[in-house]
Order: sequence, then C-alpha cells, then structure tokens
Amino acid sequence: MLSYRLFQAGLFPFLPFLIAEAKAIRKSKPIPPAQSNHLILGSGDKKLLIFGESTAAGVGASKPEKTLAGQISLHFDQGYQVINLGKNGLQVKDFFNEFGAEINNLKGHVEGVFLFMGANDCFRLTEPTKYKRLLLEIIIHFQKNFSPEWIYLAAIPPVNNFPAFSTRMQFFLRNQRTFLTKKMEEIKEIYPNIIFEEIDLKLSPEFFASDGVHPSDIGYEAIAQFAIDGIKRWRNKV
Repeated sequence: MLSYRLFQAGLFPFLPFLIAEAKAIRKSKPIPPAQSNHLILGSGDKKLLIFGESTAAGVGASKPEKTLAGQISLHFDQGYQVINLGKNGLQVKDFFNEFGAEINNLKGHVEGVFLFMGANDCFRLTEPTKYKRLLLEIIIHFQKNFSPEWIYLAAIPPVNNFPAFSTRMQFFLRNQRTFLTKKMEEIKEIYPNIIFEEIDLKLSPEFFASDGVHPSDIGYEAIAQFAIDGIKRWRNKV
C-alpha cells in the first residue's frame, strides 16, 4: 500500500485547490442545522451511548426523531435509554474537550457504545498513527469506566463518494480514508467486543441532505439499520 509520506507528498501541490473547493462548497451549499447535539431518548435503566461528529449531531435530519439517535432508539425496547452527544466538525483530538464533562457525569455500567468518528479526520488529514492513538484513548476510557458489552466503532463514511466533491477531491479523500480505516481494523483486533465493519450502503441521491454531504432522513435510517444489523452479526459470532 502507498506509504503515508508518499501520499502527503502527492497531496501537497493540490492543497490550495482542494481548500478552495471546500470553501466554495460551503458557500454554495450551506450546512443544514444539527438536530441532536444533545439528545436523550427513553427512560429505561439500560443505557446506550452515542458519540460522534455530524452524524451523531443529526446534521441533515428534518427533526430529532429522524436523527441517528432517533432511528437507533426504535430498535430497542422501553427498558433502554439512549444518550446521544454529537458535534459537527469533531475530530478525535477534540473528543474529551468536547464531551469530557458529560462523560464524567455518567455513572455505572452501560450496555453499549456507538462511536461515529473519522469523517473530519479525513477532511483535516489527521496522521493515521495519531488517529489510532487518540481513538484508542477514547475506547480505553469507555472500556475502563463503563464496561460495555460492545462498542460499535462505525466505519468512516465513504466521503470519497459524496456527490458534492470533485473527482480530484474524491481521489485524495479515498486514500486518506483507506489509511485511517486500516488503523480502525487494527483496533478491532485488540478488543473482542469492538464491532467494526466496512460500510455497505447504497448511496442514492435520496441518501443525502441538501448539501450533498450529510445524510437525509433516509440516510440516517439506513445508517442506523446497518449498525443494528452489525450488532446482530457480532452477537451471532460470539
């Protein structure tokens, strides 16, 4: 596989053009509002935690009930409570600064943790070894403090296939995503309760919100279903 240093060397001459493209996209296609930066659903004793970037924040959903948390909550009975914290633009390096206080207020065992991270580390070109180290710190914290049955480590969204981006942008995002995904696969091998699968979703135009980047209600429903199916596949193996 292409070394990361070679990838960086090939990327560098194109950075000004890619930055200009990103600015043009943000200007022409405004980011939809977040619907679930902080959302608690249900009141059961069994707790499920959802943390992440814009996917967890519900950017692109029409209302809180249609967000990722809203869709996931439909798959669990009244004995569960879903606690969702999301922040658009979040990178792994920001995780504890953004969510540390809320995490410290959580006490006791949780049934499971969903982590939706990595898209912004593709966009911001986080170095893969650093990405793995910071992601491991997050996972170790949850393992140590909450003893979850499972941690669902969501695959990085296929940013290289987003319709808002040019072919050139997609090429570099594909390579960056591949490097980060390799590190997530390495983490999966460390912990038997980590659920990680490469994403397999049909990215039709209806999957995306108005900006061509974030999921629509239909997109969130598909992501939630894929995650729930992934948990079922993991349970069938253990």
